[in-house]
Amino acid sequence: MVATGTHSDGVPVVAYRIARASGEVLAARQDGLDFYAASTVKLAVLVAAARELDAGTVSLDEACVATRTFTSQVDGAGEYTIESDDVDTGLPPDGTPMPLGDVIERMIVVSSNEATNIVTERVGLPAVNRVLADAGATSSIFGRKYSDLAAARAGASHRTTAADLCLLMSAVITGRLASPERTAWMCELLGRQTDRQLTAAVPHGLPFGSKSGWVRGIRHDVAYVGEPGPDALVIAVCTRGYDWPSAEETLKSLGALAVSLT
Repeated sequence: MVATGTHSDGVPVVAYRIARASGEVLAARQDGLDFYAASTVKLAVLVAAARELDAGTVSLDEACVATRTFTSQVDGAGEYTIESDDVDTGLPPDGTPMPLGDVIERMIVVSSNEATNIVTERVGLPAVNRVLADAGATSSIFGRKYSDLAAARAGASHRTTAADLCLLMSAVITGRLASPERTAWMCELLGRQTDRQLTAAVPHGLPFGSKSGWVRGIRHDVAYVGEPGPDALVIAVCTRGYDWPSAEETLKSLGALAVSLT
């Protein structure tokens, strides 16, 4: 799903970081540059849900209600509906009960904005931002639910850097943010994401996982390659101002370069 948000096309820019999950940086370019995060920060929502599961305050089989309509976080702005270009057509009709585990799966595997909003309402924005802080992703923020245009106009946004995305993914796969059981669960979901950019060149049998994000003029991806743990390779690439084919070629080329380092 497209993650709607404000951004600037401008001059084409690419920023990246390639590192070991232990923290060793192997290569970087403008990795502290600020970008609209698009769907990449859904990774932090996933971790917030994993922590609730660890605490026993939610369960994967608890019932959620499918919906495409949400209440803005801006007082008085009322309800809004996910924009037509972003609708998750695989979600059941509004009002249909579905297990929380299925909602989380759609949030990651197909990057559903509706699913992300449902999970975000369950865990809360502060919990998502605590994940970012705990991972050391101090330049990143998860500021609102998706398609909340009133909140966007008021300045709430999703922001990140290539460095922060690398730190977040590294913290996930080294088990610093959740229990071993939930860390393995998260890695399994990330390994099934359908939009493979950085991992397109990963050879069969090599573990990997990723979370991409995009809007017009924005195309990002963050991935790990190798057995989850401190020796795994982590790569994050953020682009702005490229046309779609050029952005994907950039991501896939940098991903292939990173895979060659494994």
